[in-house]
Amino acid sequence: MPDNRADPATEILDRLTRILNKAAAIERRPVDIGHGVLLYPSEVHLIDAAGRHPEEGVSDLAARLGVTKGAVSQTAKKLEGKGYLERVRREGDGKAVLLRLTERGREAFAWHRDYHAAVNRGIAGEMGCDDADRLMALLARMEEMLDDCPAVQAETIRRFRMD
Repeated sequence: MPDNRADPATEILDRLTRILNKAAAIERRPVDIGHGVLLYPSEVHLIDAAGRHPEEGVSDLAARLGVTKGAVSQTAKKLEGKGYLERVRREGDGKAVLLRLTERGREAFAWHRDYHAAVNRGIAGEMGCDDADRLMALLARMEEMLDDCPAVQAETIRRFRMD
């Protein structure tokens, strides 16, 4: 009887695709944490980053989140309008802009930490340090693979057209 299983790399990428699609669906849903205001996931992520890294400027937060400085600035402006953060200049540096959470922002930050603690318990309870280290190494390799995808895609198209 033939083995109809795909090679392990294909099975891993199929599973990763499902995970990413599920995460993308979650990332499209706004949440109201009780203030009567919808917060979109990009806004919650910026609140979280600003809360965890209060001394980092907009550029550093953008790099940490993997988005552009413009995206952080636009999201910060929306959150400022919703009353969740304020933009302030770093002392001694007239250019660097820091994002400070307001009281409402600190509540959203606390909610997000609690939410992730609840979600993450399912993973952390099953994983030892060695498992976590191996998974982080695999994820780093996968991130590198995704970073390389545009060049690999272009090269594959070039070779395909030559055949």
